[in-house]
Amino acid sequence: MSMIQALGNVSKVRGALIFVEDPEAELAFYRDVIGLRLLYRTRTFLRFDATQGTSLSLISGGTASDEPKDYRKGGVVPELIVDNLTLAIRRLDAAGVRHEAVVRTEYGSFCFLWDPEGNPLQFYESAFTRPEADPERLPA
Repeated sequence: MSMIQALGNVSKVRGALIFVEDPEAELAFYRDVIGLRLLYRTRTFLRFDATQGTSLSLISGGTASDEPKDYRKGGVVPELIVDNLTLAIRRLDAAGVRHEAVVRTEYGSFCFLWDPEGNPLQFYESAFTRPEADPERLPA
């Protein structure tokens, strides 16, 4: 099978971009509560190191909400891998961050949370189950 070269090929997903109302106000949440390292900053744009060559960026142009934005009605939810979900939840609770209850599956545990402007995120801790073992896995 040949690939269409005129459009270029996707070589990597670099990261995610979240539109926020006030990137500067969101800085403390993503740096101090979530624990991401700030790479680059202007008044309207922040780029954080999301490890292994990926980034999570915030850019002005979004709308803040006092209520959590409903991730189930479309959009993208950045998934942040954590090595200890229990400790990550304790950090969220200590900072007063809104989050749902932890969901535990045989493949891992996760929890949805929201930044101060109501943007959804997900913390995920893998159970290190090999995807090939999933009886519901479909061929690629």
